Amino acid sequence: MRKLFLLVPITMLIFIMNIQAQENLQTSTPPSRENLLEDAVIDLIEPQMYSAVDKHYGTRRLIGFQCQKVIEVKKLDHSGSWLFEAKLEGRTFTGIHEPLDIFTITVRKDESTKYEWLLHDYKVRKFDPNEKYECRNPA
Repeated sequence: MRKLFLLVPITMLIFIMNIQAQENLQTSTPPSRENLLEDAVIDLIEPQMYSAVDKHYGTRRLIGFQCQKVIEVKKLDHSGSWLFEAKLEGRTFTGIHEPLDIFTITVRKDESTKYEWLLHDYKVRKFDPNEKYECRNPA
């Protein structure tokens, strides 16, 4: 019984220390202006990425994204306009980060979308475990 009283506090202490260590992990992506802007675009477009997941799998339950990156952003119409098209890529996973597929989505903000960011198109390809897929970490 005495061992149990010692084991529980030691286990709790180790658990708390592990959580605090994970909160302070540094990312390999420097917080440059470009990286911060890319993070902001990914955050802005993430609902549309999950819209593609819903359309492809029929659900987003137990499915997440990792390794998201901006492939391309371009202006539509003319310079000075607020009309855009953006292409992003990300790898879906399930369970304990078991890769599923690689999604490439295109979102648009123009007259046809009533000036809101909406999913325009998406492509999916199976993730090959032998493929060297480079992940970009958030800044």
